[in-house]
Formats: sequence, C-alpha cells, structure tokens
Amino acid sequence: MRLKSPLILFIILSAVAILSGCRRVNNVVWSKYVSLPEDGWDPVNVIPFFPWPEDSIANPGDRYSLILSVRFSPINRPSKLHLVMRQDSDEGGESSDTLAVDLLPPQSTPMGRGTYAVYETVDTLLRGIDLKPGYCVELQSLSMTDNTKGIIDIGMILEVDNYKESSFIERIQNFKL
Repeated sequence: MRLKSPLILFIILSAVAILSGCRRVNNVVWSKYVSLPEDGWDPVNVIPFFPWPEDSIANPGDRYSLILSVRFSPINRPSKLHLVMRQDSDEGGESSDTLAVDLLPPQSTPMGRGTYAVYETVDTLLRGIDLKPGYCVELQSLSMTDNTKGIIDIGMILEVDNYKESSFIERIQNFKL
C-alpha cells in the first residue's frame, strides 16, 4: 500500500517520534560503575563520581535520590564493606559519612549448571537531593584490601524522586512543532 499524501506520512512519523522519544527507565537519569581490581580495593584509592542528569528531559527543579550499587562474586564473597562517602559541590557545603554495606547473596540459590554469577547489593544513600553545580561524591574503602576481594565493581545511580511518567495523551498535548 502506498501513501498518497505526504501529510499522512508526516503524521505517522511524528507519532513514532513522540512514542520513541527520550524516556527514563525506572526514573534513572544517570549511572556510572567503576571496576575494581581482582586483588581487592586498596583504601588509598578514592573513587570520584560526578552525578548529573545527562539526558534532555531533566528538569532543574527535580529532586533526586542517590543510590549505591555493589556487584560481587559469590565465589569470592567479600565480607561487609565499610566506606567513607564525601560530598562536595562548587558552592561549598562539604559533608562526609561512613557506611557499612552488607554484601549478602539473595535468599534463593541460582539453579542450573555452572558456578558463575554476579550478585548485586543496592542501597539508597540520600533522598531529596537538590543538585548544585560541580556536585561530586567520593567513595573510599575503610576495609582491608583482602576483605574486598570478590567485589567486581561499585556504582552510583541518580534517580528522580517521585517521578510520574506522563501519559501518551499528556505528551501529545504538550508537543509543540
């Protein structure tokens, strides 16, 4: 079937563009993971993160949650992870806190062949963050290097608080050519 009118083609392409445009997944607007050495995380190594929304749909008035994610191997399961978290921005207001993260495998054991898997522990560190220019979060291990063997990587996730996804009708009404 051939489309006879360029207007119909334009309407179809516009609808596809609206439906497949920028979309957040689970309210996440930024995430970054840093791989750690196999022999463990040396407490001397500080890992900086610069969480800032990178997509075009971020609103300057949004409030955010900062989430810590630690991925680890069940074969070399590390003990409890002790961290120092420091926050800073260009406007000042430096703060720090210590954390203890339990690295527990899930209650159910994976089934099937092989002994390989990656477990993940996720914990919300802060809620209601108002991002300031130059916002930085640094993580430093307080655990001995040997106690962190088995940690594959560590990451930070920035998520919009109380995000309500608009419906298709609302997106069409707000769409401007």
